[in-house]
Amino acid sequence: MTDLTDLLDSAAGRHPAPGPDVIRDDLARGRRALVRRRWTRTGLAFSGAVAVAVAAFALPAALDTEPQVHSVVPAAGGSGGSAADAPNPGVDLVAFDAGPVRKPISPGLVPDGWSVSGDEFALVVAPPGSDTSPADYRGKLVVYLDANTIPNESLPMKIAVDVGERTGFAIRAEPSMLQVWVPQEDGTALRAQAPKSLGWDEATLGRFLGAVVVGEGATAGVG
Repeated sequence: MTDLTDLLDSAAGRHPAPGPDVIRDDLARGRRALVRRRWTRTGLAFSGAVAVAVAAFALPAALDTEPQVHSVVPAAGGSGGSAADAPNPGVDLVAFDAGPVRKPISPGLVPDGWSVSGDEFALVVAPPGSDTSPADYRGKLVVYLDANTIPNESLPMKIAVDVGERTGFAIRAEPSMLQVWVPQEDGTALRAQAPKSLGWDEATLGRFLGAVVVGEGATAGVG
């Protein structure tokens, strides 16, 4: 008698083993899902509902396992700058030394003594004394690329904020969270989000975001 397994296999037909491209794409989707789940858990979510699938493989960590406090150098005109350059006296931004290899999403300015971590999906900047994993976004500033923003215009464009030499926009839907975004040339949006407990204001967050450098390795999240 034909074995039941052989019978089912025969009925279903033969399926070739997945190739390297399929496996790579599955891993990438899994990593994006993991990051989106962390944003959702900490109030940093993409626009719209995000479905997180259970993968049949172990997902690697989405961020550096150990945050590092990088050296900083005074910005032009001194560490504090003028009142116009640093409108938020509680957060004194100084130039960031990215070293020989930049992160995919790299800051140009950071508060002195804050730690910087991240990967191709997100940049995480934590205040002094933070001892949680870089994968835990609570109490930290997070910057990421949002692919769900344009052209469907799901983010507000009413509250203008200076983002370097560009015009960005603030989101005030969450009372405990500062959120500023700026359109990118490729149709995505670069978003920065920080809890108000960190002492930032929208003008300082916009100045910080204006100095962020997005490299070729940065990956926009897709909901």
